[in-house]
Amino acid sequence: MKKNLLFLMVDQMHGQVLDENNSCMTPNLDKLAEKGVKFNRAHTANPVCSPARASIMTGLLPHNHGVTTVTHTVDLDQSNLRTEKEHWAQRLREDGYNTAYYGKWHVERTNNLKEFGWNEYELQDGASTEYINANKKHKDSIDKSMPHLFIDNPPGYKNTPFYGVSNMDTEERVVGLVSQRAKEFINKEKGDKPWACFASVIEPHDPFISTKKFYDMYENIELELPKSFNDDFHDKPNIYKRGKKVFENMTKQDHIESIRNYYAMVTEIDHEYGKIIDLLEEKGELENTIIIFTSDHGEALSSHGIYAKNLCAFEEIYRIPMIISGPEIKKNKLSNDLVSSMDLCPTILDLLDQKEIRNIDSESFKKILCTDEVNTIDKSFSEYDGTRLQLKQRVLWYKNLKYIFNGFDYDEFYDLESDPDEINNLINSEKHKKQREMMVKLYWGELKKNGDHSIYNLDNNPILKILEIGPNG
Repeated sequence: MKKNLLFLMVDQMHGQVLDENNSCMTPNLDKLAEKGVKFNRAHTANPVCSPARASIMTGLLPHNHGVTTVTHTVDLDQSNLRTEKEHWAQRLREDGYNTAYYGKWHVERTNNLKEFGWNEYELQDGASTEYINANKKHKDSIDKSMPHLFIDNPPGYKNTPFYGVSNMDTEERVVGLVSQRAKEFINKEKGDKPWACFASVIEPHDPFISTKKFYDMYENIELELPKSFNDDFHDKPNIYKRGKKVFENMTKQDHIESIRNYYAMVTEIDHEYGKIIDLLEEKGELENTIIIFTSDHGEALSSHGIYAKNLCAFEEIYRIPMIISGPEIKKNKLSNDLVSSMDLCPTILDLLDQKEIRNIDSESFKKILCTDEVNTIDKSFSEYDGTRLQLKQRVLWYKNLKYIFNGFDYDEFYDLESDPDEINNLINSEKHKKQREMMVKLYWGELKKNGDHSIYNLDNNPILKILEIGPNG
């Protein structure tokens, strides 16, 4: 009997919310983790929506699949998906799977998901009136009698809703609409053929506007600011400081309220996705269904005093939640393997006994899921070319070390074991010179392996030879 697939996607949720000591309430995701494998060091292939989502679908880094930035931020002839690249959903449909996609797509502009392996699809961002109206209504629904904030800094920009509480019912919001469609799809499946269902919500993406029911759950929980909150960025790229100034007028309580609303949104998602999982159990489909829960990228959420994901390469932005459960998958297993979101493409095909897609940048980690092997994947790589502001960034993790190439300023180098909050940039530390040189050599190796020729082939551009060691060093 072929296995089913339920892919539960969220938008801008950082992996820290699933950490054991975190105050965010996720009972259904915790239950799912007990039935499967939770990855504590999963990272996104790219820290913004479109490139990250295209990487999940193709198993390729953005420079290879073509979607190098968020599609709606550039002209129509830029950041286009290379349609000759295969998607895992295409393989499933060819093998007789009934495939369905509900919610935020944001992989490419046509919104014609049939071309990419999906038999039916609804509620796509930018194409579905129902989705657009629900999202707009939600942003306009802040109850101004409750704590709320509109960002009005610097002067000259429009006020932007940032956090608040809404009285909208979950069923009216995108998270509720998507959850309902997924349940309807599962209910109508008769079991005569395997299926793959992808549910993709926009929450907990900013603005952080939570439903009052879930906001109230955090009334008696004392939330704290991150340890890195007061980072003065003295040893970090200057653009980080410029971004931080946007939030300089926020009070400590504003930051706490932002975290509270974000956590409430996560708990609401947990509640809705829990309903889908419960339905699988009721129908007797749970034991034959691979369930994947993850996010496209993370959210800074006041770490280092900043928000969103567009400028920096901190762990809150790149580290994503990832839980996978299902037949043959180990139960209640924790992994510190350095897996990437783009690795989900070959892993899905591997778990569902499909033919592999060749010549991609990612690898299956089925062995981590289905055997006792753990903590053997010790390297990961991500890339970023900026959003609106073009900031070329490449990020390499190797064991406990993290190297960030910044094409716009000096680089960053952190030891995540001794400095998990990334307070001290060791890029100029003589004590860590050998480790830094090793990481730069590994970085060049990743560029060569993945064909990132725009910053690998610099021999004819002397002024761009800005690293202390070149690719032939």
